[in-house]
Amino acid sequence: WVILLSGLSGIVAQEDLYRKVFVFRRDPSDAYVLLRARLERPLHSFTLCLRSYTDLTRPYSLFSYATKAQDNEILLFKPKPSEYRLYVGGKFVVFRVPEAPGDWEHVCASWESATGIAEFWLNGKPWPRKG
Repeated sequence: WVILLSGLSGIVAQEDLYRKVFVFRRDPSDAYVLLRARLERPLHSFTLCLRSYTDLTRPYSLFSYATKAQDNEILLFKPKPSEYRLYVGGKFVVFRVPEAPGDWEHVCASWESATGIAEFWLNGKPWPRKG
């Protein structure tokens, strides 16, 4: 369970987010959704998966995880249509991808603290691991 706080509508709700979709109809430059998780132990690894569609050509964030010490402790960022960046603790790796304008993209990113290795998948296809 997570608490969902929507910055757009001001609604506070607690619900399962499986099969949920967030749609930003207006200019998304200041639109966001805030999820608050209660971690019971330190984060040593993660896998993040999401589907997205946009006609934006400017840089944008797909996911950001903040801690008390750092706003973007984990950040999945798309600086241009042919590139994804995965930031963890201020360091990042770059994954160059083919441009697919006007199409849905399914992205997964994974990271493990023991090795520092990051993995990336686009539409089910794995990219070379980086660290």
